[in-house]
Amino acid sequence: DYNFEGSGLSVLLDILAYNTYYNSFYLNMAANEAFLDTAQIRQNILSQAKLVNYVPTSAHSAEAMINVRVTPTTTENQTINTLTLDKYTRLLGADINGTSYPFITINSNTASKSGGSFYYPNVWIAQGEVITQQFLMSSNNTTAKFEIASANVDTTTLTVTVQESSSNSYTEEYQLSQDITAITSNSRVYFIEENENLNYTLQFGDGVLGYRPKNGNIIIATYVDTQGSEANDVSKFNFIDPIDGLYTGNVRVTTVSSSRTGSDKESVDRIKLRAPQYYTAQNRCVTVRDYETILMKDYQHIDAVSIWGGEDNDPPVYGKVYISIKTKGFYTLTNLEKENIKTNLIKNKNVVTVTPVIVDPDYIFVTVRGKVYYNPSLTTKTANQILDNVKNAVYEYANDELNTYRSTFKKAKLQTYIQQSDASITATDITIFLQSRQKVDKTQSKKYFYYFNAPIEKGTFTNKLFSYPQITVLDSSLTSRNVFYEEVPDSFTGVDSIEVTNSGRNYTTASVVITGDGSGAAASATIVNGKIVSIEVTNKGINYSRAIVSITGNGVEGTAKAVLQARNGTLRTYYYDDLGNKIIVNSDAGTIDYDTGEIVLNSIKPSAVVTNDYYDTDVLTINVVPDGEVIPRLRNRILTVDDNNIQSVQIEMIAEK
Repeated sequence: DYNFEGSGLSVLLDILAYNTYYNSFYLNMAANEAFLDTAQIRQNILSQAKLVNYVPTSAHSAEAMINVRVTPTTTENQTINTLTLDKYTRLLGADINGTSYPFITINSNTASKSGGSFYYPNVWIAQGEVITQQFLMSSNNTTAKFEIASANVDTTTLTVTVQESSSNSYTEEYQLSQDITAITSNSRVYFIEENENLNYTLQFGDGVLGYRPKNGNIIIATYVDTQGSEANDVSKFNFIDPIDGLYTGNVRVTTVSSSRTGSDKESVDRIKLRAPQYYTAQNRCVTVRDYETILMKDYQHIDAVSIWGGEDNDPPVYGKVYISIKTKGFYTLTNLEKENIKTNLIKNKNVVTVTPVIVDPDYIFVTVRGKVYYNPSLTTKTANQILDNVKNAVYEYANDELNTYRSTFKKAKLQTYIQQSDASITATDITIFLQSRQKVDKTQSKKYFYYFNAPIEKGTFTNKLFSYPQITVLDSSLTSRNVFYEEVPDSFTGVDSIEVTNSGRNYTTASVVITGDGSGAAASATIVNGKIVSIEVTNKGINYSRAIVSITGNGVEGTAKAVLQARNGTLRTYYYDDLGNKIIVNSDAGTIDYDTGEIVLNSIKPSAVVTNDYYDTDVLTINVVPDGEVIPRLRNRILTVDDNNIQSVQIEMIAEK
């Protein structure tokens, strides 16, 4: 008999129970790692992604654009008339914190001397260091695989050439395989994958799918080793290498655009999401999801993308597909980047009869103003500490609920975030403003259109349309004034137009009289061959809810009816004089459509946009109150909160007694 209560058997049973539990846990974890959805280890995720022909995207170099002017000094060569800025010429960049990053020129640029200088406009540079590795093809390497000794390689910069031998310098360049169906036994292509060491591996063909280099061939791989997203927003650059090996004394660099588009190696979460979608897309663009999958895979700096067919556009345009791309930052793609996407990514993958059109995202910034009430007896925090919690709650709401093309703004949900940010908060009284930004052109007179694509609330004394910052224009006396835009009070209650319902006969003169419950409306008639052909409103008046048009003169039977403004308003510009008096500069500076949210600024050519600490140079913002607490998603509109702008959240903390 066994005494199961004895210490020896108790220990044995404990060991067996632990071993059973350990084995079950181990087998469960091992089984999890066999599936893409549940795997946690990157190497296992890579292995599963490989089964669906998905190659995770590498890190991508941040890119910037600069202008370069080289002026030979008196001690340097003055006789050269043509100078080349070589590819891979090295620079050093520094961000606002003084951190330095290596950069290189992406292409070769040539300039002729003019005025004693060589000028290179719009030079693209990329962050990273150029590294060249060589491998020897031998009979011992049966798989024809070669590991690149860097986990931070930007594979888009990788060039692979094969040299005949150490004694024969003849080389051939190999291309990355894009379409396995187009590969023959003589195709000079290579394949790439991320291996178990988390580095990238080059692999060549086997003589059936792709040409296999011969034994003794030297494989030369040149690439840029990058620091990815860390090097974004670098704006100061200086050359390390002499230009064309000659000039260092007077090389001036002007930054056109700071570094951007830098991204890190694709994360495991993104691989798990995108690999099945990429397999479904089959490397072609037919459905909306296909376009999204292809773009999100190949452009890591894309944060979100919206695709819609031309039949869903406003107005409809058949035979086109519209693509709007949100980058990781509030900038838009350059024309070169747009063409690159259309040419390199989509051209050979979409339906032949469908033309892709890339449109910029329409950023609408949400700003929050108002009061938050709290009970001091329920907290030990100061008002400023609670205010910080409130601001963080607004930014958290934006991160959770906004910032994509599929986002819908809900005021009630934002208030819930604010209420839950601190236990002492008892109530919120906030007003939401929508803000649209445009860069003003100071070189020509033009109209500006701000599209909110949502109904706008008619202004009140406290909450109404406003612009920021001021722009400098000339008043009627040709004096420069710094002006703001605002709604004309009650401008939406006037007579918008007059329709002629009967042109009458025998008129040589005609007077138009407008009567109703408003005041100030006036109009004049145009007569042709005794008939009234049109009536133009010369003063819209105010406070009309009904209006009657009467026509008097020496003719007969002329009639017309008034069309009230209803949901249209007028903008004006103004400034304050030294005594604080509001001075109107232009009483008809633009229009508002309260139903569609379209705001038009009549033609202006400002001499300046007043400098400020909140917005980029020459940017003019228009701010409106939406007529509703829910703002739905729409095509290329992105609702967001600019957490880098302190004007985004302006809250007054009120202590309840």
